[in-house]
Amino acid sequence: MVLKCQRCQGLFVPPKYNCPQCTGTDFDSVGVSGKGKVRTYTTIRVPPLGFESQVPYEIGVIELLEGINLTARLIVKGGEEPTIGGKVKFLRSEGGTHWFEYCG
Repeated sequence: MVLKCQRCQGLFVPPKYNCPQCTGTDFDSVGVSGKGKVRTYTTIRVPPLGFESQVPYEIGVIELLEGINLTARLIVKGGEEPTIGGKVKFLRSEGGTHWFEYCG
């Protein structure tokens, strides 16, 4: 789910209090495909405190088919290296973090 501004129809990922395009404050929740591509990514090898057991892991900027960009954790199976433009699909949101599976 994303937010859609009632004034300009712009889509964006919560939490937001104003539309980043027109500063409107009336939103509707709308569903999106959950599919997209990797715009950029990085592999975390030196983690912040509390994430030591998860390294290495990938964080990426995902562009959804609907044109929205968001930062998310990437699940990459089998030691595969993600590529810019590689396809992803939404898995879940947990504690404010969005998780996507890398599909290549």
